[in-house]
Amino acid sequence: MLKRHADQLWSRLDELYANGITFMSYGELYHWYDVQRIAKAPWRDIKGKWATLLEEKGEDYSDPYIAEAPGGISFFFSRKPGTLSKLAK
Repeated sequence: MLKRHADQLWSRLDELYANGITFMSYGELYHWYDVQRIAKAPWRDIKGKWATLLEEKGEDYSDPYIAEAPGGISFFFSRKPGTLSKLAK
């Protein structure tokens, strides 16, 4: 991975940490990792970088939630997850 691509990925993970949400398009993942198929290696790398970010912040590891969206993956992170049903009560 080129340094500028790693910097872009770190920026997305910082956004996830700070705002609780980020989006990575499949096109970006193919481009950043220079692969023809997104197998386990990119996901493991993202997971490792996420673990590093949380460690730097002094937090225990917590997997972000993901949702496939048209053209990519949305990532969600919350220290206090809730539901719409709870808000509607």
